[in-house]
Amino acid sequence: MKTDKPYVVYQSKGKQTQLLFMDLLLVVFSLSLWYLGQHGANISYLAAGVSGTLLFGWWGLFLLHRLFKGKVLLQLTPEGFYDHSTWAASGQLIRWTDVEALHEVLIGNQMFVGVELTNETEYLASLPAYKRLLGQANGKIVHSPLNINLKTARFVTSHEVVAVMEKYRQNSRKLV
Repeated sequence: MKTDKPYVVYQSKGKQTQLLFMDLLLVVFSLSLWYLGQHGANISYLAAGVSGTLLFGWWGLFLLHRLFKGKVLLQLTPEGFYDHSTWAASGQLIRWTDVEALHEVLIGNQMFVGVELTNETEYLASLPAYKRLLGQANGKIVHSPLNINLKTARFVTSHEVVAVMEKYRQNSRKLV
C-alpha cells in the first residue's frame, strides 16, 4: 500500500439513507402541523410547522448532498490524519509524530480506533470546550481522549484501519 497519497474512509450509504428517511418523516410531520395551524387549530401549530419544515427541509438538503458526495469519516495523509467520524471529532490535523500508539478499543459493543497521543493535554487544549469535555471523559474511560468511531464506515473495519494507520505512521518515521 502506498502511503504517499491520502487514504479516505467514507460513511456507508445505508446510514446516510436511513438519516434521510428519518428527516423526510420529520418534514411530513412539520408540514401537517403547518396545515393544522393554517386551518384554525392553534397559532403554535403554525409556528412549529413552519420552523420544523424550514429546519428539517434544510437538513434534508444537506443530507441529500452528503448522500451523493459522500461523508468523509477519516482521512489519512503522509503528514497525519483528520478525524471527522463524529460531531465531537476535532477535524484538525493530528500529526503522526504526535501519535504514540494505535489500537482497537471496545466501548460498549462498538469497536473504536484508539489513538494515544504524546501530549494529550496540548491536544485537549486546542479543542472547543464541549469537545474538550468529551475528550476528557473518553480519557477517563479508555485512557485516550481520541477514539475514532467507524461503526458507519463503508467497506472497512476498525482492525483494517488500525493496520493502515500504522503503515502511514511507520512511513512518516522513515521520512524524519
